Amino acid sequence: MSLLHPYYIIAIIYMLIFSFQEVYRGGVDKKWLWFLGGYLIVLAGLRDNVGPDFGSYRGIYIYSDTKDYISIFFAALHLEPPQPMELEWLFVLINKILLNVFNAPFYMLTLVIAALAIFFKVEYINDNTFYPFTFIALMFIPGFFIGESGQIRQNLGSFVVYFAIRFIKERKLFYYLLCIYLAGGIHNVCYVFLPMYWLVRFPLNKAWMLGLIIASILASPFEVYRIFGDFLNNIASDNMLVEGFNGYVDETAERLNGGLGIPEAMMAILTFFLFTFDTKMVEKYPYYEYHRMYAVIGICFYFIFRNNPVFSSRLAGAFIGFAYILIPNSMYVVNAGTKKLIHIFIVALVIFNFIVFAIFKNIKAGRFTIDLYKNHILP
Repeated sequence: MSLLHPYYIIAIIYMLIFSFQEVYRGGVDKKWLWFLGGYLIVLAGLRDNVGPDFGSYRGIYIYSDTKDYISIFFAALHLEPPQPMELEWLFVLINKILLNVFNAPFYMLTLVIAALAIFFKVEYINDNTFYPFTFIALMFIPGFFIGESGQIRQNLGSFVVYFAIRFIKERKLFYYLLCIYLAGGIHNVCYVFLPMYWLVRFPLNKAWMLGLIIASILASPFEVYRIFGDFLNNIASDNMLVEGFNGYVDETAERLNGGLGIPEAMMAILTFFLFTFDTKMVEKYPYYEYHRMYAVIGICFYFIFRNNPVFSSRLAGAFIGFAYILIPNSMYVVNAGTKKLIHIFIVALVIFNFIVFAIFKNIKAGRFTIDLYKNHILP
């Protein structure tokens, strides 16, 4: 077992303190959320050779300067560029400007990406839950280490499209499409969110949800996603080797061949909350129906793509990251006793994730431990 660096433990304790305050004493001023956001920007943005993809993104940083602006412009218009573009245009442009214009060291890229991602993350969370610290604590392990400190492209793109749900609520199609376009310029997987502007208004009920989930479980062994050929590969694949979510939850051949693991347990927990509190959430929680649609699609995608670790982590994970907000949100619609039980469960899950993450070898491979983590400004 390895121990996370104290910087991360401080963040977890901070989240839990304010989680208890927001659950039992009412809302917490947003400034405390921004203080946390600033601290996380420093931890993720100014890390030094920390994170599973750190070397890959350093290579991308140098690679981006080999592309000319005309090729980037053509790629942005989805036209054939004079130079081949192996990565999404907007991410290449950010890299190129930082290196070509400002001659910035690599850690400025990770700082800029972390700052953008956490800005959209805080805004999205503040818009969609009354318990932001509880939700951040729930998702911190392994989310922060895979996202802000790992797959920074998909993480940033995902939080741009999560943020864009405000434009679905406001029915502002142009702004929603703009967010999808920009997010897709960071990572192609974000284009799968395009239909959500219309799908969130589909009138789901428990019968529909149950039918869709059961059908997805039954379809899982048949790998029906193969009928899409290279289309999904182009969306979900990366040009660099990425361990991703499955690396942190001990993905094994046994699990892929029908065994059970942490991902299945989390799907079961999410499904339990989805069905148990659905009626009350429809009655009392604003825009719950929208959140429910993301959750159902995420669960279905997970089982449909279960035999493919890349698809099940990238395509399904993009929706599941949104769906988990239903768990803390359920506290809003129940009585005080049930609310307390849900909060105890969430805190227990945070502690469980902390212990499990300490056991897996990826905590050392990612250099997140007390003896390996380094930061450009923190001692």
